Amino acid sequence: MPQMQLFNTHKELIYEAVEALSSRNFNSVYIEDIKDYSDEEKESGLKAFQLRFNTDFTDLSVKTDEWVGEEVSPFLQTGLGIRYPVIDEQTLINNAKKSSNSWKNIDIEERAGILTEVLERLKDRFFELANATMHTTGQGFTMAFQSSGPHSCDRALEAIAMGFHEIKRFPEQIKIDKTSGNFSYSLKKTWKPIPRGISLVIACSTFPVWNSIPAIFANLITGNPVIVKPHPKAVLPLAIVVSEIRQVLKESGLKTETVQLACDTSANPITTKLAENPEIKIVDYTGNTKFGNYIEQLDKITFTEKGAVNPVIIDSTKDIESLIQNLAFSLLLYSKQMCTSPQNIYIPADGIKIKDGNVSFDDFTDRLQIAVNSIYEKKWGPSVMGCIQNDKTLKSVKEISMSLGKKILDNGSFKMPEYDSARTQSLKILAVDSGKQEVFQREIFGPMVFIVKTENTDKSIELALRGVNQFGAITCLVFCTDFMKSKEIEEKFNNAFVPVSFNFSGQAFVNLHTAFSDLHVSGGNLSGNASIVDPGYITRRFIWIGNRFML
Repeated sequence: MPQMQLFNTHKELIYEAVEALSSRNFNSVYIEDIKDYSDEEKESGLKAFQLRFNTDFTDLSVKTDEWVGEEVSPFLQTGLGIRYPVIDEQTLINNAKKSSNSWKNIDIEERAGILTEVLERLKDRFFELANATMHTTGQGFTMAFQSSGPHSCDRALEAIAMGFHEIKRFPEQIKIDKTSGNFSYSLKKTWKPIPRGISLVIACSTFPVWNSIPAIFANLITGNPVIVKPHPKAVLPLAIVVSEIRQVLKESGLKTETVQLACDTSANPITTKLAENPEIKIVDYTGNTKFGNYIEQLDKITFTEKGAVNPVIIDSTKDIESLIQNLAFSLLLYSKQMCTSPQNIYIPADGIKIKDGNVSFDDFTDRLQIAVNSIYEKKWGPSVMGCIQNDKTLKSVKEISMSLGKKILDNGSFKMPEYDSARTQSLKILAVDSGKQEVFQREIFGPMVFIVKTENTDKSIELALRGVNQFGAITCLVFCTDFMKSKEIEEKFNNAFVPVSFNFSGQAFVNLHTAFSDLHVSGGNLSGNASIVDPGYITRRFIWIGNRFML
């Protein structure tokens, strides 16, 4: 399909997305409710996924003699048997360089049309993506569907819209007539957005698409070729996305090597080699803090999302039961394997203020335990928690819990309906005194949270901010009915570059960020140096160059 025809086809959708960036209103293009899809779509997606078992992923249409694959379903505890093509580092770089000119020299409208077409085609593969994500990450089916399907496509469209908006900010050319005394002259001035160069997107194993797709599309819309480096334990979801991009590029008469998948193994990783290659100009990274710090120190443009210690400060509430239920769900969601999951819950020793008195510290812990257990017992409970993505997380949480704090709740593993061998771990809740900072002032990835008894709310704020300064935070959840105290908390945490969510209840959960309306990660504290998607997430990927011509 001709490139400009794709822009004309999707022009209305693109301009509506650009408008949504400014309004910040809720804007979801891709339907997130599974009930709105047909049984045929669900069955077709499952079948497409199952047909990939024990096969080579040939959709990328690349020539290679080496194939690798080590994905294991956290639900089935068996290998998927899918193998992916291996391309050596220098070939990846050479391919990207060869494709660079053809991609960067087409108009921004053409790029936007091609990339939006990809999203419209991915819409037909949401259930294939859901099963692929579920059986590589351990996410429950509903979360896997939403995170790698509609929510990811919304986030990609947001990146397209921001890129389109920023590159259209300046005119391509103007004519200037100037008179100075008796001397007059005319100039033609042009402005060109020049892409930085080859980009590398390093994906994580827990949210391979949701965390990577904004970077992939931000790089592409600004004219940069992309090498996508998936985690070896979660390749399939990104392989599907990359294959769809390459197919649309091929149909548009462009080089498919504009986007490449760089597969490796846990035993022989290539991430560092690629990241340090001088031809790589941009690196996007999601993952643990240690490697993220290394990425940030490279002499390149980097965009990182790392680990965090996300606090919950509880001072007072109008509805303690609503607070408990909302918090319990947030703690259990995907077994606390989300970068936005709360970890440290700070509560004053004299309890939580409510309308008719106080809820004591012990009463709160009892209520939270009951709320968590009630979710386990519900039919949909295990799906909310999902599986533990890998054995390292399971081992780490078990080792830490053996010697820390007073255990409030630890039910061990739980049964996953239909999957007897699923790798699961119930949430471990530990109570700890505020003086034991060596216990809770560190990031613990996986199903473990601390309830910290503090002297008062001011001490809770102090300790939470200390955690921000030491480890960073992506979110902060606060329950407070005192207006002035809430304003104080908002100001202190915003000055530390941490966004705050106040008094959440019902279906509003602190873990979840929405494309077009929420900014994900502030980019201002140690949890990451970028914010998805603000203008800086786009404009650092290209350089404006102005030329002048005497007429």
